[in-house]
Amino acid sequence: MTGHKTISLLALLVVSILVTGGCQSLEERTSKITPLKLSLAIQAVPHSGLIAIADDKGFFKESGLEVSIKAYPSGLSALEAVCRGEAQMATTADIAFVGKTNEEPSLRIVASIGLSTGNKIVARKDRNILKPSDLKGKRVGFSPNTTCDYFLDMFLLANTIPRSEVNAVSIPPGRQVEAVVSGEVDAVSAFDVYAYEAEKRLGGNGVGWAAQNYLGYHWLLAVKESLTRSPEPIKRFLRALVKAEKFLLSHEDEAKSIVTRNLGLDPGFVQQVWDKTTINVTLNQSLLTSLDNFAGWKMNKEGKPRNLPNYLNYIYAGALDEVDHKADTIFR
Repeated sequence: MTGHKTISLLALLVVSILVTGGCQSLEERTSKITPLKLSLAIQAVPHSGLIAIADDKGFFKESGLEVSIKAYPSGLSALEAVCRGEAQMATTADIAFVGKTNEEPSLRIVASIGLSTGNKIVARKDRNILKPSDLKGKRVGFSPNTTCDYFLDMFLLANTIPRSEVNAVSIPPGRQVEAVVSGEVDAVSAFDVYAYEAEKRLGGNGVGWAAQNYLGYHWLLAVKESLTRSPEPIKRFLRALVKAEKFLLSHEDEAKSIVTRNLGLDPGFVQQVWDKTTINVTLNQSLLTSLDNFAGWKMNKEGKPRNLPNYLNYIYAGALDEVDHKADTIFR
């Protein structure tokens, strides 16, 4: 019996050593992943939420990334930072992406990370604007080649107001709030985050209408083609966002708090738009439809022939296909 006990103890010791050694080996392998650096330009909005969650929960670090994040006043300005070489990746709207591809044909989409329907028209009541038709003859601010530009057209069309009957005034995205609050313009077509702030500051003197008619725009991750030739940083980034998406699904209240805190957003604003915002990592067919629609709108606006590019050529799906192939449902 003593001999049997000794053998059993030895066997347990060997198993313990093997298990412990295996775990240590795994930890060592994980810790020895060479961190890669990635610079990211974002607009701090709820549909950038997966980035805030991944950063807060350490998912970027776990995936072997050192991510530097810089905020910009719009997705277009974030995308322009990539074009200038100030950042490697940007969050941007599909509309802004379409507008920049003529100038920078090397831009590529690696994923959609959100869908938003929160843009609004915000107007001043003291300029005799109480209903959409009152916008005729008024100064309406908008930011060219952004969602504010496109959805101003769609809003006017839905309310049978020719754009020629409003005085459309170009304003930078970062001045959308101040332009209407100061009275520089009578109304503004604004991103959701700026529309909320404008209505808050105008108080009883403000009136607002949803501009998108439930039509969402895709919030994209965009890079230059050169980064897709050595795509490991993109794969690691998407891996971290997929982890963030899973965390969001099981810890929604905590995720909402992280997004609010880390992006410096007003809690009231986040509460207002949370249910209007989809946050996930995808590449789906509706993205191509949106890109075609926006390209056609832009060509019509500029009086150019409607020769749509094949936007499949602007999508790099290789990284997402490797990280989560089920998230890519684009027909090819």
